[in-house]
Amino acid sequence: MKKILALCSVVLLLGACTHSLKSAVKDGKIAPAFNDTLLTGDYLWVRGMGAANPAHSSDSQRRIMSREAAIAHAYQRASEVLFGANVQSHVQVVDAVSSASTLDSTSQGIIQRMELVSTEYLNDGGCTVIMRLDRAYLKQAGIDPEAHK
Repeated sequence: MKKILALCSVVLLLGACTHSLKSAVKDGKIAPAFNDTLLTGDYLWVRGMGAANPAHSSDSQRRIMSREAAIAHAYQRASEVLFGANVQSHVQVVDAVSSASTLDSTSQGIIQRMELVSTEYLNDGGCTVIMRLDRAYLKQAGIDPEAHK
């Protein structure tokens, strides 16, 4: 009986994980192919990516800041899926490298209910995160993510 109960628990756990986004990291680098968003019956899943600033002096600081950038990016992706995108961009390019690019992030309302599900670090200190938002919250707020497809 215990074996059957344990087997059922494993099957349920694996079944619950199969609808999430798969890893975007392969061999410590960004994988060649991955999904950024996924809408399932229960959740809106989004991935955010953040790069490390090479000017930071410690590995910890690079990892912390790249994680924060990845979370802000995930909030941005969720907002785009739910509300569409109105983008204004200001980027300065010097010698084919972006040298002055800013990302301002403000989250409010339904987006603040997102849960951080996983964090993965790249070999260079960059970071990817996967966050999800329960569709029950969206339904309560009267938001239909299918309307923006």
